[in-house]
Amino acid sequence: MTNIRERNIRIHAEIAGKLNFASHQSAFPLLRDLWIENLHSEERVDDLILKLQTNPAFVQEKLWPVDRVPPQRSISIQNLDLEVDSGFLLNLAESIRGTVTLNVEKDGIVLAEQSTPVELLAYNEWGGAGFMPELLAAFSMPNDPAVDKILRSAAEVLRRAGKEDRIDGYESRSRRRVWEIASAIYTAIANLGLTYAVPPASFENDGQKIRLPSQIVEGRVATCLDTAMLFASTFEQAGFNPVIALPERHALVGIWLQPEDLSIIVIDEAETLRKRIDLKELVLIETTSVTSHPALPFSKAFDAARNAILPKDDGTFVAAVDIRRARAHRIMPLGLKSEQPASSVGSPTIVPELALEEAPALPDFDSPGPEEEQPETPQGRLERWQTRLLDLTLRNRLLNHRATKTSLRIIFPEPGRLEDKLANGARIQITSVPQPSLERHDEEIHQRRAGELITEEYVHGELERRRVLVDLPAEELDKRTVAIYRKAQTALQEGGTNTLYLALGFLLWKRNKDDRRFRAPLILLPVALERKSVRSGIRMIAHDDEPRFNTTLLEMLRRDFRIEIRGLDGELPTDESGIDVNGIWNRVRIAVKEAPGFEVAEDVWLGHFSFAKYLMWKDLVDRTNALKKNGISSLGLDFPDLTALCY
Repeated sequence: MTNIRERNIRIHAEIAGKLNFASHQSAFPLLRDLWIENLHSEERVDDLILKLQTNPAFVQEKLWPVDRVPPQRSISIQNLDLEVDSGFLLNLAESIRGTVTLNVEKDGIVLAEQSTPVELLAYNEWGGAGFMPELLAAFSMPNDPAVDKILRSAAEVLRRAGKEDRIDGYESRSRRRVWEIASAIYTAIANLGLTYAVPPASFENDGQKIRLPSQIVEGRVATCLDTAMLFASTFEQAGFNPVIALPERHALVGIWLQPEDLSIIVIDEAETLRKRIDLKELVLIETTSVTSHPALPFSKAFDAARNAILPKDDGTFVAAVDIRRARAHRIMPLGLKSEQPASSVGSPTIVPELALEEAPALPDFDSPGPEEEQPETPQGRLERWQTRLLDLTLRNRLLNHRATKTSLRIIFPEPGRLEDKLANGARIQITSVPQPSLERHDEEIHQRRAGELITEEYVHGELERRRVLVDLPAEELDKRTVAIYRKAQTALQEGGTNTLYLALGFLLWKRNKDDRRFRAPLILLPVALERKSVRSGIRMIAHDDEPRFNTTLLEMLRRDFRIEIRGLDGELPTDESGIDVNGIWNRVRIAVKEAPGFEVAEDVWLGHFSFAKYLMWKDLVDRTNALKKNGISSLGLDFPDLTALCY
């Protein structure tokens, strides 16, 4: 440590703050990024050894030979696979503090060293929504011996109520039948006589130990998260798709009433759940209702859960995790410990405390809508398929954009200049608005605390430095940008298409006899986010896809308001650098100038938008004649079959 060059070598590492058996089992890396930097202005460094060790030894020692690091350069380490001691994590009964130590040596002399603390969690401990919330799916354990015992009890509940006692998942193709089975499972668990245990403070963010199904059935004690995961385990074993919802300081379980799932593993918007509940596609359950004595009926547990995700509480909603989506991403249930024999699990005993509730009136899967009234002819089938694809309802974010935790409002008074910078290849850093250090600086920096809160001169100067500002504290901005980045990566991996856009301008519009005004994005500029490391922050760059106008909005205006805006559904008008933002806005302004409640707002938002269904709809419209000539529409194919043929 006395060598003078130690000050010239620096280690940079991104290491997970927590590690448990679930993260290791699901292949979440402990070491996420690693490089070494030579700060010396003239001298290169040769023949280095980069070494990783841990205390306790939960990872096998790792060595990386580094041939050469030129002066004022850095070398990225590519092979980051570590051999984690899975047995150590599997048998960890309590969380402990560990350390990951990295050092660079040359000829036996340590030139640089870095130690990073890591919290090693117990086998049955979830790290919280702040630490890979999707890992909660690992604690849904359908193969736990207690789950089959609960399902046998649920079948008995169905028999006693005069119902078919098969636990057959979605095979019935009836939401009513799914509701009945879910209600029977609820009844079986309620009749266990569980006692409620108070969870740790802030467990939804910081995590907690989770009692596994066998532990709950044997001990008859459970927190809200324990019971939610017990229900999820049982629903999953029954062949259903469960969801775990995390309002502030609470946990709920949901079950899809037909074979559905969320678009991504984790969402942070309760609104999505409310919409699906209102459509009778999802049931959300207050699982602690089974710990009341007597237990609340199933329908009351449903009402209680709906009240936990009201719009007024959206700001405190933490996350929802879709178990089926997680399984598709190889987040599997925790392995059962061999030393826990099935015989050690207590047997649930049905007691006559709660009877099965009759299901309400519910539609079958994919219930017929107005489109089914179209004639069963080739033309009628085509129109039915087109109507299913074109979503002109307020559920579509392309027509009713709302601020979410995976969107950001960019503060800039001349969006056209921002588009020009991106079109010219600039990498734009997203930063937080600076806070005034003195009271007298308020007028100079801050105009007001919402929206346009800083002077135009200041914003323009920031853009010249390739920065844009967002009115959020730095910590919150970092969380948002990371969430946006992860969602973009997930969409790219799952669908192969970019869904991240910079929305330039919005049309404020309203329906007849409705005072509410909705916001529809106008120009959608495809962008991507770069995140080289935690310290470097996130930068925005133009994506390879072409900018587009909101074609769904064009079709809605054409159909619902007879407003025709031509020349924007293909290649957009351009100026010296990129597209002509102001010229496009003026076309819209002219088209809607006579429409009450319609106006253009020059706002800029970064967020996620999907055109997949619109493009499929347009493809059907454009290919109608060809489809008729080819005889496809006369084959009697249903919509999914036609989609497969078109693509």
